[in-house]
Amino acid sequence: NKWRDIDWRNTAKTLPTRAADMARSPLWRRRAAWALGVLLVLWALAYAAVPVILKSQLEKIASEKLGRQVTVGAVDFKPWSLELTLHDLAIARAGSADTPQAGPQLAIKRIYIDAELESLLRLAPVADAVQVDEPVAFLAYKGAGRYDIDDILDRLKTPADQPATDPPRFAVYNIVVSGGRMDFSDQSVGRTHELRDLSLSVPFLSNLKSQREIKTSPHLAFKLNGSSFDTAAEGTPFAQTHKTDATLSLRGFDLSPYLPYWPATLPYKLQGAVLHADAKVAFEQTPATVVRISGTVTAEKVRVQAAGRVQAAAPAQAPGLKPGGKRGAAGNEAPPAPPTDM
Repeated sequence: NKWRDIDWRNTAKTLPTRAADMARSPLWRRRAAWALGVLLVLWALAYAAVPVILKSQLEKIASEKLGRQVTVGAVDFKPWSLELTLHDLAIARAGSADTPQAGPQLAIKRIYIDAELESLLRLAPVADAVQVDEPVAFLAYKGAGRYDIDDILDRLKTPADQPATDPPRFAVYNIVVSGGRMDFSDQSVGRTHELRDLSLSVPFLSNLKSQREIKTSPHLAFKLNGSSFDTAAEGTPFAQTHKTDATLSLRGFDLSPYLPYWPATLPYKLQGAVLHADAKVAFEQTPATVVRISGTVTAEKVRVQAAGRVQAAAPAQAPGLKPGGKRGAAGNEAPPAPPTDM
């Protein structure tokens, strides 16, 4: 065997000398210069062409898919580090052509993605960091279970005759959302709920066996109709134990103001409830990426009613009848079943 006849020990000793001779060789210098020149040209072409092509295709494909006009202000791409930044992404509202003064349904000032070469090896997106700055959304409830984004949801539905497929594979790390805002307009009652100062940090979301450096601790904070909400992260840094925890506590959260948004298609309708929660979300890399959720969620003063039934009310007294009087046959209808208390 010719491979066994090679003196590997002697070859290893002479390898540095051979490398130095090749470096001094004019032929190898020219080859290295050509290779470096080609690489720089490819980088320059990617730096100049990718933003233009990506902006055009993203606006075209997203607009066709959502049925809404999608615009992107600018795209920046660094091919040497695979960093991609989208500026001023916006999704228009339905019928925005007739009301150009209306703001977009969704607007995001900046989206930053730090992609990795591992994406090519795994044929799946792998990103070291994703940052979303100042997302602003508007959502309107029209009543009877209808929203102003129903047209988008209908387009995104999977056809019933399409066979089931495996979920897409991905690995995204160090996800940060900052400065988020949302206005939820309930047109059925003329009320608007305001979500402000949304801040969200997630160490990773992944269904691939991939490990990257974690620089983000789990965190969630926002203001809802003026009430502040914040979570706390605890545990040791990922660099030491590859584990951190986020705690969530909720006390006396009354669902009554939000009952009008209960989906009309469900067989039961919630009449009232108060929630309490103590939950912990653990992010681990030992060795695979794992998210574990534990804790307790309790509800009290729960009242549920079958859909389509109306809560029984005190019957009105018929004219000319005394209390305890009887009605004719036309009035002998049993009242609907009252809601169930739990």
